[in-house]
Amino acid sequence: MWIDKTRTFIFNLFVLDVLLLAELVVANPGKFEEISAKHPIHLVIPLPDNDDFCHGKNPFLLSSPKVQPLADLALERVYNEGILPNNSVNLIYRDTKLSDAIGPNVVVEQLLRKEIDCIIGYAYGYALAPVARMSPYWKNGIPVITPIGLTMSLDDKKEYQLMTRINSPYKVVSSAVGALFKTYNWKRHIFMFHHAKSPTYAVGECFLLMASLQHPLRQIIEMQHNFFTFNEDISANLTRKERDEQFRDYLKASSGIANEDERRSIEEDDDDGRLKERRDCLITS
Repeated sequence: MWIDKTRTFIFNLFVLDVLLLAELVVANPGKFEEISAKHPIHLVIPLPDNDDFCHGKNPFLLSSPKVQPLADLALERVYNEGILPNNSVNLIYRDTKLSDAIGPNVVVEQLLRKEIDCIIGYAYGYALAPVARMSPYWKNGIPVITPIGLTMSLDDKKEYQLMTRINSPYKVVSSAVGALFKTYNWKRHIFMFHHAKSPTYAVGECFLLMASLQHPLRQIIEMQHNFFTFNEDISANLTRKERDEQFRDYLKASSGIANEDERRSIEEDDDDGRLKERRDCLITS
């Protein structure tokens, strides 16, 4: 829970930073005086109206009610310090309803109204992705700044040209884990993570993180069947005893996989040694 609160704080702090730098993001050089109450900057903030987890769609528990008080304080500071003229920033909150259809559509509506200069937000990655992909082609390009979208599938800057993520993407974590494996010469690993399997649910943040970790580890050693998933949702209907038994089974299976890989590794080393001995004998003879 503390991680969710920390991420919310980071997002709120980021809103302050964006407002302080709004003129740099949107205004053309030498045209700062044109930003006014008559020609305001439209900052669209697409977020859900509540922070329900909703089947993994809002992993960081972001919502408009959490952001708006901080955004108002940030805007007050912008005006008090004379960074922008009074009433020259229009904050537009749109309820995305945690939908991958409604989420992109709200910014399209703002585009049709000609009231969008920068997009700040999103709580659901599947709504963020199409918007970040299309935003370079809207107007002269509309920046998308978000606290989510950390998966490696969104790393391609050629495709997501104007998207900025304020949190470290999962590739940073995967790079650190890969460095640990190389430093300590680790060769075996087992992933255990929360994953609510359902054809009606999108994959969760834990799955996306593990997928990002898997990529660098495959460069070190290829392992098959090296993960186990569990479901922490209430809908799983598991008792504490059943969950404990599940974890014990996973740990036993993990130990068995590690021992099997160790045995194979030793056999491969032995085979390499015998081949070398035979080769040396042929050379000697």
